[in-house]
Amino acid sequence: MPEIKVVGDIRSGKYQPTLTGNAIVDAALIDHFCQQLAAALHLPGQRIQAEHHWDQTVDNQTIYIIDNRIWRASATPGDHHNVITVSGSDLQRGRITAAYHRLLNVLPHPSTTNN
Repeated sequence: MPEIKVVGDIRSGKYQPTLTGNAIVDAALIDHFCQQLAAALHLPGQRIQAEHHWDQTVDNQTIYIIDNRIWRASATPGDHHNVITVSGSDLQRGRITAAYHRLLNVLPHPSTTNN
């Protein structure tokens, strides 16, 4: 099972977008999104983690769920099968539906769920 990283804010580097502008609030919102997603996929919480210091490289062994605007502004060209983009409002509100359905197509062994 690959690791899943959620990129919704970036705290280091030249480009540092945030969800709300408050690092503590952003961390709580992204952590809530990660927890919701882990519960829906029946995965341990440590399998889905927030990535606040993403260096804009895509590791093929990791699945990334990335805020649309961060992905568009990243210097990461190409079509990556392991990158799922979501809206910032989905991250802020903990709406996992879009990411959940796309993850089911990306995960090597999709879990059986009743969602």
